[in-house]
Amino acid sequence: MAVSLEDLRVFRSVATAGSFGRGAARLRLSQPAVSERMARLERDLGRPLFLRGGRGVRLTAAGERLLPYAERCLALAEEAVAVVRAEPGRPRVRVALHATFAPSVVPRVLDALAALDVEVACTDAHSEEVVRGLADHTVDIGFVVPGPYPHTLTVEPFLTDPVVCVARPGHPLDTGGPLRIRDLAAYPVACTTWGDGAERFLDLLRAAPVPATGLHPVSPAETVASLARRGSHAGVLTRSTVGPDLAAGALVELPVTDLPRWELTLALAHRAQDADTAPVRALRAALLGAG
Repeated sequence: MAVSLEDLRVFRSVATAGSFGRGAARLRLSQPAVSERMARLERDLGRPLFLRGGRGVRLTAAGERLLPYAERCLALAEEAVAVVRAEPGRPRVRVALHATFAPSVVPRVLDALAALDVEVACTDAHSEEVVRGLADHTVDIGFVVPGPYPHTLTVEPFLTDPVVCVARPGHPLDTGGPLRIRDLAAYPVACTTWGDGAERFLDLLRAAPVPATGLHPVSPAETVASLARRGSHAGVLTRSTVGPDLAAGALVELPVTDLPRWELTLALAHRAQDADTAPVRALRAALLGAG
C-alpha cells in the first residue's frame, strides 16, 4: 500500500485547518471529496487519523505521528521541484538545521554566503535527518548537535547556547528578585526539552509540583518564545532564540537561581570531501574563524 503525496497534502491541510471544510477550501477542493479521500486514507492505514466533532476535527495519536512525516515528505517534494526549476548554471547550497536554531543561525549563514553567487535553501531537520541528507547528497551543509557521526563527515562545534527562563514584562513572575523553580509552579510553563539539563529541570518542575496542565514541552523554541511574548506562559528556551526580544524589552530574563546548568551545543557539519568548497570555507571562516 502506497500513500500518495496528494493524500499527504490533503491530510496536512485538514490537520492545520482543523476542519474538512476549511482544509478543502485552502486546496480549492470540495468538502465531500476531501472527506472521502481522508476516509480512504484511514482505511488504507488501518488507523483513525481524525477525531470528528461538531466544531471541526482534531488529530488522533496516529494522526499526530503522521503529521511530521507528511510535512517532511511534502517539503522534500517541493525541494525536488525547486531543484529542477532552478536557474541553470547557478549553484544551489542546501542547508539543513532544526527550527529551534534557525532564528539565530540562518541569518549568519546567509551573511556568510552573501558574497558567493549561490542560491541558498534552508530546511528544517533533526540531527539524524541532517546526517542522512549529507549521506545521500540531498543536503550540502548541516547543523547538528554533537555526537558520534560517520567518519565521512566533518562535525565542528561552534556555538554553546545556554537555556534561560523568560517572561513578558509585567508577568507575575517578573518580580525583580530571585526566583526558584518552585515559584514557577503556579503559572503555565512552556519549555524546550533538548540538551543536557532538560530532564533534570523537568524533574524539578514536576516535583514542585507543576500541574500536568501547566507544563508544556514545546518544539521548536520559537513557539516557546511566542507563548512567552503573549504573556500566557513563562518560557524556558535557548538564549539566542530570544536575544532580540531581551534587547528590545519585549521579554525579560527571570533569575531562577536553581535552574540546572543547561545548554545546547551546535556544530557545523559537512561531507569531509567538501572541505575545500567555497560555501564550506565561507561558513567555517564566519562561524569558526577558520581560514
